[in-house]
Amino acid sequence: YSTNCARCHGSEGGGGIGPQLSDGQVVEEFPDAAGEVEVVTDGRGSMPAFGDRLSPAEIDDVVEYTRTL
Repeated sequence: YSTNCARCHGSEGGGGIGPQLSDGQVVEEFPDAAGEVEVVTDGRGSMPAFGDRLSPAEIDDVVEYTRTL
């Protein structure tokens, strides 16, 4: 998270350039984690795709982490 996500979503998920992820916001947006995995993998809007930079296991770890912020 700190390497790839924090610069846009904030070090604690509070948002910035990217939307807030903390305080249940990401779970509200993506009740099913698979939808979040898809966005992290393929990108959406101004969010870049990370499927070519992170392994599926790393993406799963990031998604799991953001869902607990």
